[in-house]
Amino acid sequence: MLGITRYRLPRSSRKWIGQACRQTRAPPSNYLLPNFGIRGMKTNAPLDNSEITPNAAPVSNIDKIIQSSIKATGPITVARYIQYCLWHPKEGYYMKNDVFGSRGDFITSPEISQVFGELLALWALSQWMASGKPSATRMVELGPGRGTLMDDMLRTLSRFPDFWKTMKDIHLVETSEFLRSSQKQRLSGYSVPLKWYDRIDDIAKDESHTMVFAHEFFDALPIHILQNTEQGYKEVHVDLASNNQSENQISTDSDKPHLFKFALAPELSASSALLANSSPRFLSKPVGSRVEISPLSWKIAKSVGELITGPLGGSALIVDYGDDHAFGDSFRAFRKHELVDVFHDPGNSDLTANVDFAYLREAVSGIASCHGPMTQRDFLGRMGIQPRMQALMAKADPDRQREIGSSIMRLVDPIGMGTQYKVMAMTPSTDAEVYPFVQYQ
Repeated sequence: MLGITRYRLPRSSRKWIGQACRQTRAPPSNYLLPNFGIRGMKTNAPLDNSEITPNAAPVSNIDKIIQSSIKATGPITVARYIQYCLWHPKEGYYMKNDVFGSRGDFITSPEISQVFGELLALWALSQWMASGKPSATRMVELGPGRGTLMDDMLRTLSRFPDFWKTMKDIHLVETSEFLRSSQKQRLSGYSVPLKWYDRIDDIAKDESHTMVFAHEFFDALPIHILQNTEQGYKEVHVDLASNNQSENQISTDSDKPHLFKFALAPELSASSALLANSSPRFLSKPVGSRVEISPLSWKIAKSVGELITGPLGGSALIVDYGDDHAFGDSFRAFRKHELVDVFHDPGNSDLTANVDFAYLREAVSGIASCHGPMTQRDFLGRMGIQPRMQALMAKADPDRQREIGSSIMRLVDPIGMGTQYKVMAMTPSTDAEVYPFVQYQ
């Protein structure tokens, strides 16, 4: 048993979840993966990175690009540093690598077990039913990675003929040509038109019920880091480290291990004032505190809210690590499943920060209703992860049963993914409760 608090579903919900748990086909037996590092596991990385053992690395192309930018125009924001490292058209981390799974730098819930995507699909199905079974449906995913999550959801939803005949098309917001190729290969077999976009704003509203999914998407968006001072909020910048080493050799000295350092802006700026005033929560923080703010997250969340409020309605589900408050010290980097300094091997290390779910809720105020966030453990538990696990185990040999149990336990681990990952839903503005967020504290 998983030890998950039980919540009694309405009779109709119990019926279709039970049917789905029995019907959904399992993928090949090698689908479940061993225990690799997860990005959300470290949540208190300090801004000065003093807890992290520095590792020397050769100067990367992104190193050189950032150096040139700073020398030309001065220190850059943390947001600009992240944009260079992750999204540079040729040298960005997500633009050139397969970063997922055992051979990448982190592993996500869909890569751990098929059950994760199956239960998200059942949630989508429940929202479609609650909306009166609209005759035209489309699915949108932000940052689809390899396409694993969408594959699991489509495989599950295809088992429900009444829903499946309403599927018009699938919209994937992905800037990496490398990952687009992987998504096309994985998803083309469903005979549903696939469309790719660089931005969510490029997806037009139409006469469809729109379902949006964002799994580990917002954590990769650029953040600004502000520090509250006696004069007001000042921005934390990335500057060249002051050392006497050759630019082609990164020092392994623990005090100055990399080419860059954090530096507080000497003056207040209009941009830092604008960011600080974007939420009343930030203004109440004491002097000396830092706050991570992602204006791009605000913009995209607002676009999601607008996208699901079309004539046939819709819904959105956001799954990420973070919480219902702002963070000040969660910015961190991963390389080969290990936590590394944020200045280690730029362009070849993943950069991430916790998601402020309250900020996303503020972005859609007056546009859509938010539900949650709730822990991934509680969400999956209420959606029926235990009966689904039992259904899979009933058809498996002992070795396979252990794999299934171990993988599902990772998803609901109370000291790991189960509580560090949060789930928040968006629906068109209404007073109606949304399962499984009802009566959730």
